[in-house]
Amino acid sequence: MSWPMVKLGDVAPAKPLKNVSADADEEVWHLNLDMVEAQSGKILQKIYAPVADAGISTHWFDDSYVLYSKLRPYLNKVVLPDEKGLATTELVPMLPDPKRLDRKYLAYYLRSNSFVSWISEQVAGAKMPRVSMNVFWQHEIPLPPLEEQKRIAAILDKADAIRQKRQQAIELADEFLRSVFLDMFGDPLINPKGWDVESLSSLIHIQGGYAFKSADFGTEGIPVVKIGNANKKGFTAENIDFIQPELPENLKQYELFPGDLLMSLTGTVGKDDYGNITEVTDEYNKYYLNQRVAKLSIKSSKINKDYFNFCLSHQSMKNELIKNNRGVRQANINNSDIYELEIPIADINAQNNFSEVVGKMKSIVQSLIKTEPLINNTFSSLSQIAFSGQL
Repeated sequence: MSWPMVKLGDVAPAKPLKNVSADADEEVWHLNLDMVEAQSGKILQKIYAPVADAGISTHWFDDSYVLYSKLRPYLNKVVLPDEKGLATTELVPMLPDPKRLDRKYLAYYLRSNSFVSWISEQVAGAKMPRVSMNVFWQHEIPLPPLEEQKRIAAILDKADAIRQKRQQAIELADEFLRSVFLDMFGDPLINPKGWDVESLSSLIHIQGGYAFKSADFGTEGIPVVKIGNANKKGFTAENIDFIQPELPENLKQYELFPGDLLMSLTGTVGKDDYGNITEVTDEYNKYYLNQRVAKLSIKSSKINKDYFNFCLSHQSMKNELIKNNRGVRQANINNSDIYELEIPIADINAQNNFSEVVGKMKSIVQSLIKTEPLINNTFSSLSQIAFSGQL
C-alpha cells in the first residue's frame, strides 16, 4: 500500500502552548529529561512546583502535544503528556495537526527502530549530542488516512501493553520481596523485633575500584563496571566498556563475578542516586571494578547475602548511610561511612528461609527476562510492518 510522505515540520511543527493563564505561585507539572525513561517515554517522576520556579529555558505544553528529546536521540525519549505543564527546551513541543496526524501514531513512529537509527546519525556535538533540527523537520513520514493511523496506533498499543506487563511483573517481584523482608524482619533501622545489632566493620569487607584511564578502554577484553552500570535501577551491562590489561595479575583484587554485591559511592547532593546496592549479573563471566563503586563481601557467618542485600537496600538504611554525605554538589560515601553503619542480626534460620523465597522469585524473573529479546523483536517487526502499510 502506498501512502503519501509528508515532512514532520508540515504536520507536527514546534509550537509551544501560548497565552497560558497561570499565576506565578500556581503549582504545575515541571518536566525535565531525567524524569523520562529511555526507550519508552514513561514518566518516572512527576514534580509539581510554582510557575515562577521554572526558569527561562522552558515552554508550556498540554495533552495535545508530543514532546521529543533532541538531546541524545538514541535514548529514544518521546513523551505523550496527559496534562498541562512546563518542559525543558530540550524537549521539542511538537503539535500534530489533529486533522491530519494522530499523536499516538506520531509517537510510535518516532520511537520506531528505523527512525531512531536514522536520527542518531543526524547529531552534532561530542559530549552533548543533539539532533540537527533542520534535518529533523525535513524528515518525511508515511501519512495514511487518520482513521488508519488510529487503527495502527491501537494495535501497537496492545502490543506495547504486553511489553509493559512483563516489565511490571519484574517490578512487582521486587516489591513482593521487599514486602516479605519487612514482614519477616521489620524496618532494619527501627529494628522492631529487637535483634542484636552490629556494625558492618565486623561483618563485611569493602573493596574499592581501580582508577582505570579512559584511554585504556576499548570494545574488546574484560568488561569494566563503572558507576553507570550499578545504579538505582539495578545492574546493567548495556554500554559497558572493556579493557585488555598488560598485567592482569596486578588487577586480581579488582575482579568481579556474577553474584557479587556492589554499592555506588558517588552521586548528586539532594538526589537518591548513590548508596545503591546492586548484584552483578551473568552477561559476562568476569568483570573489573572501576572507581566510585565498591564491592561488598560478607566475611561473617551471622548474615547471608540476601538478607544483607535487602537490609542495606531498605530506604531507611540508605538514608542513614548518606545523611552525612560529603561535598557541596557531588556527594561521596567513603569506607568508614559503610563500616560504621549498624544492622540488626536476625536469626540465621529466618535469613535462610528468606533466601529460599528470593531464589524462587529470581528464577521467575529470569524466565521473564529471557523473553525480553523475543518480545522486543516482535514489537519492532510489528512496528516496521505497520509503518510500511502492510498491517
